[in-house]
Amino acid sequence: MFKRLFFTFLVALMPLSGMLAQPESAKAKVVAHRGYWNVNGKWSGNSATPQNSLAAYQEADRQGFFGSEFDVNMTSDGGLVVCHGPKIVSLADVQKEDYKTVRNERLSNGEAVPSLDEYLSLIKKCKIRPVLEIKPDYRDKEGNLPAFEAIAKALKKNKMDMSEMTIISFSLDVCKEAAKRYPKTMVQYLGGEKSPEELHSLGIKGLDYHFSVFDKHPDWVEKAHSLGMEVNVWTVDRRADIKRMVALGVDQITTNYPVLARQIIDGTLPKKVLVIGAHPDDPETGCGGTMILMKKAGYDVTCVYLTKGEAGIAGKSHDEAAAIRIEEAKNACAVTGADHIFMTQIDGQTEISKARYDEMLKLIQDEDPDIVFTHWPIDGHRDHRICSILVYDSWRRTGRAFDLYYFEVMTGTQTQNFHPTDYVDISSVLEEKHKACWAHVSQDMPPLFEGWHTPMEVFRGIENRCKAAEAFIRQENGNRIFESK
Repeated sequence: MFKRLFFTFLVALMPLSGMLAQPESAKAKVVAHRGYWNVNGKWSGNSATPQNSLAAYQEADRQGFFGSEFDVNMTSDGGLVVCHGPKIVSLADVQKEDYKTVRNERLSNGEAVPSLDEYLSLIKKCKIRPVLEIKPDYRDKEGNLPAFEAIAKALKKNKMDMSEMTIISFSLDVCKEAAKRYPKTMVQYLGGEKSPEELHSLGIKGLDYHFSVFDKHPDWVEKAHSLGMEVNVWTVDRRADIKRMVALGVDQITTNYPVLARQIIDGTLPKKVLVIGAHPDDPETGCGGTMILMKKAGYDVTCVYLTKGEAGIAGKSHDEAAAIRIEEAKNACAVTGADHIFMTQIDGQTEISKARYDEMLKLIQDEDPDIVFTHWPIDGHRDHRICSILVYDSWRRTGRAFDLYYFEVMTGTQTQNFHPTDYVDISSVLEEKHKACWAHVSQDMPPLFEGWHTPMEVFRGIENRCKAAEAFIRQENGNRIFESK
């Protein structure tokens, strides 16, 4: 006998963050990599605060991060400029161009490539900790470090408080000389091959290694701390990697996503939800209402489209159809509030292979979701079945690291044998859901809804004793995100 289950959206009962609060003294501190330039959380950055600009440093200070890293290079005639290098705007190698030529280059916000003097002047007006990276210089010889000596003169001329600055470099010689010259300055070596004991014996107070080094040598964090050393880690951008480094107990995290890192450290990170569909429209029709409710409740929601709907528009080439349906999917996400990711499979030609399994696994690991929704695997559309199997494989390979739910689409003609375990009352957001679905203009959605989706919403609503509902099957061994009334 069918057992009716009543569930309500878990807003108050489920915390938005799974992190445990840490004592203030134990929390890792956030260093904005090249300033606060990645303000929209995407790699496109922000033209008003480009990397290593004065504006990016000011914004990092305004945002209240612990530190802001910046890179210093010496030009061919001994000038000092702030940029990552070797390329800068139209120049191939900043170290082989003269100072005037480099300074004549303009960043996206109209700034000249900053001089070190300009940067140091700004630093003295800010509260954030400056993390000065001295870039390796092709002119450096044993016992002769021209770039370091020039930077040291600039620091002295600008009367910098060296106890309030961190110096980092991939050059071990630079780090040794900096540690000798500035005993009150935190000097951190970037190379990664030296143990804490080796660095300590050289008088270097800190290590700033890529996170993969600490994955290989997790004991180095504790060893460094036992020697009174500081541990920084670079450049940590993925949620899972940041969480792992926080748990390891590092002192600082250098990242292109400083807001994300701060949320993880402070325990304020919203739960991450992925809705993975085979085609543009599948996430919206299958659980658009649930997405909208989750977004309103503070969850971080992303729609993942396995294909771009390449084969879905008669008379259009794959590229033409994909361009249309990508734009429609973006418009739908603007309604639901979800972010969007497009994968690389082809509509109607989806496949299962080791490479495709690995592709899905990498995406899920990069996104580090708490909850994933995808197609039920028993379905009349092969693309739906393949999408479901790829996600299920990732769920197992990640050690069931996220809660997995299956949604239905056009039950009876596509989804088959679907017996829900969980329901979401979408009555309050039904109009918004339909608006998101209607955004897929090329799919002529109203007749599809009239024939399939609306009856499905109404029927699930009857089962759940509400006007309209979306139904899900919870993968066993996953936790519930819905609670009984």
